[in-house]
Amino acid sequence: MSASIRVAVCDDARAVKFFFRQVLEEDSDIEVVSTTSTGAEAVHALAGCDADVLLLDLVLPDVPEPADLVRRIRACAPATAILLMSNLPPTALEKESERLGTDGWMSKAHKPEQLRNAVRAIFASKA
Repeated sequence: MSASIRVAVCDDARAVKFFFRQVLEEDSDIEVVSTTSTGAEAVHALAGCDADVLLLDLVLPDVPEPADLVRRIRACAPATAILLMSNLPPTALEKESERLGTDGWMSKAHKPEQLRNAVRAIFASKA
């Protein structure tokens, strides 16, 4: 069965990207199509990979204002759902997601199955 949900991951921590890929690709309905470390790399990759969902780290080394990055992502990949990821407390992360206009948010501390379910849910909400 070919993957039906195409996921891009943008996080500056190599271990996080590796973990997300490993967890997401455990199930055959999710495929990681891009992993990037900076906002600029993410915008460039999204322009060419047709991702359904982007897992976006809130804090990236080249992004002083995440709202600017979200606007750039929306411009180059308007159909891609953005799931904001961070280790912030849930209340703060939810507020930041609302401020940025992302499609959802999730703490990085969740269990693997919760990550896969969040990707599926955000994909379904955009479909």
